Amino acid sequence: MATVKEAIDKLIQSNSDDTSVVSGLSRQIITQMNDLEPSILVNFESLPGLQTSVESRVNFYLQSTAKEYLRAALRESLRKNTSVKLKVNSAFRSTVQQHILHQLSIRAPRIIPLAAKPGNSNHENGLAIDINDHAIWQHYLEDHGWHWFGKGDPVHFHFAAPTVRHDIGTLGVKAFQTLWNRFNPNDLMTVDGNFGAQTAARMDRSPVGGFVMVTLFRLGDSGAVVTRIQQNLINAGFATPITGTFDQKTQDAVIKFQIDRGLKGDGAAGPMTLRALGIKL
Repeated sequence: MATVKEAIDKLIQSNSDDTSVVSGLSRQIITQMNDLEPSILVNFESLPGLQTSVESRVNFYLQSTAKEYLRAALRESLRKNTSVKLKVNSAFRSTVQQHILHQLSIRAPRIIPLAAKPGNSNHENGLAIDINDHAIWQHYLEDHGWHWFGKGDPVHFHFAAPTVRHDIGTLGVKAFQTLWNRFNPNDLMTVDGNFGAQTAARMDRSPVGGFVMVTLFRLGDSGAVVTRIQQNLINAGFATPITGTFDQKTQDAVIKFQIDRGLKGDGAAGPMTLRALGIKL
C-alpha cells in the first residue's frame, strides 16, 4: 500500500490536490478522535436539504453545534424553495489531509498557494464547509451563525459560537499520534498534539488506506503485545521471562505451547496461536 509521502509525490506529478487518496487513514483518525473525546465530531450527511451521493469524497463531520445551526439554515431554505439543495465540497479535514495540502503549498504552490500547518485549520476543527453557489446560500448560512470568508475564498463558510471548540485540530494530531503508537509499538512517539518534525516523518510513512494490525509476532519483535504473549504463556504453564522482547526463550515456549495445543510448532505467534493464548487484538 502506498504511503502518504508517495501520495504527495504523485499529486505533485499529476498537478492535483485531491486528498481523498488518504480517505482510509482519515476515517481512522476521525474514529480515534471520537474515542479520545466522545462525539466531538458528528456526521451530518443525512440532514434534509443536502445534495449528496455515494461517490462523495467529503468527510461529512462537524461539531454538534455547527451541525444544528447548519440544519436550521437548511430548514429555512427548504421552507422557501424545496428544489434547491446545498452541495458541500469540503467539510471536516483530517490532519493527514491538512498535511498533504500544507506540503503541496510548500513544494508545489502552483497547486495550493497557501495552506495552514496541520492542527491549525478551521476545517480540522469541524467548523467549516466549502460549498457551491455561495451567492444563493450566503443569506441562509449567515442568518444561522455561519460566516462567509469573502471574495478571497468565496466557497468557504466557517461557524463561530461560544459553545464550540477551536482546538480540536490539536486533538486530530493526538489521534494520529495515538494510532501510530498502537500500530507501531517499536517506534513510539509522544502524544502531545504538536505536529512537529517527528510526527510529520511518521505521517509520511503511514499507509494511505489506514493502519492494519500486525497479527504475527516472531523472533526479534518487541512491544506491549509481546509482553502479553509472554505473560499468557506463563499463565498457560509455559515458562518464559517477561522482557517485552520476542527472544529465543519466548520462541521455545511458543513452540511448546503450539505443540501442546495441536498447532503447527513454528515458534511464530500468529492469529491461531494468539487466539489459543486468549489474546485479542
